[in-house]
Amino acid sequence: MPVTTIANKATTQIKTGAGVLEQIVIANAGTSWTLQLNDGPSLTQGTFTPLIGSTAMTIPAVGSQLLTRPMPFSYGLQVVTAGTTAGEIELQWS
Repeated sequence: MPVTTIANKATTQIKTGAGVLEQIVIANAGTSWTLQLNDGPSLTQGTFTPLIGSTAMTIPAVGSQLLTRPMPFSYGLQVVTAGTTAGEIELQWS
């Protein structure tokens, strides 16, 4: 399974098309670093549907569990990070 590391404050399209987010590992929570995960863009309207954080959520401490089970997405996986100082998260997906 691919693993993508995010260590910046940006919008990142991880995958286009259907898939499953298997795990999120928080290697460094940063300072007031926030996260949103979206499913999209949809094929017909180009819209995004929130998966985690319909509004930006503060990334919890290292070792916290963000997913309790795999999370399917239909159109793509987009990660939006912002905040004061970026940390590092790793997303395992298929």
